[in-house]
Amino acid sequence: MNFTVEKINSDNYQLFCEMVCRRSGKPCTDNESQLTEAVKKVMADENFAVYAAKTDGKFVGWISMVNIPKISRFKGYGYIYVDELWTEEEYRCNGIATALLEKADEMKDQLGAVGVRLYVNTENPDATKLYRKCGFTGDNTAIFMEK
Repeated sequence: MNFTVEKINSDNYQLFCEMVCRRSGKPCTDNESQLTEAVKKVMADENFAVYAAKTDGKFVGWISMVNIPKISRFKGYGYIYVDELWTEEEYRCNGIATALLEKADEMKDQLGAVGVRLYVNTENPDATKLYRKCGFTGDNTAIFMEK
């Protein structure tokens, strides 16, 4: 399968929003796809990035990640955290998720981060298999909590 990976910016933001809406199964509203000043500011931050895979004129998967610097023994260098990684079901197993994860490694190298971290639901064995294939390890002791 032929695809490209693009960083999300002002020029392709609308196409990205269309994919996010397809994932939710709901049509996009003008409010959801509006490129606000706040969104532009976030996209300009070197510690945040979103990339999307494009094929057949549409985005079919994305990765969202953030660099969280640490102090003390890390001397300001922290970890790249993958917040979201998703590929449309019919495009899975074509190397898209792997290519998107490579962007996390590139961001790590670019910012001098210590490593890349992510959370995966224990009930998602396909994702766990992908992450292990891409070099991630885990001991299954983390519990994701949110407020």
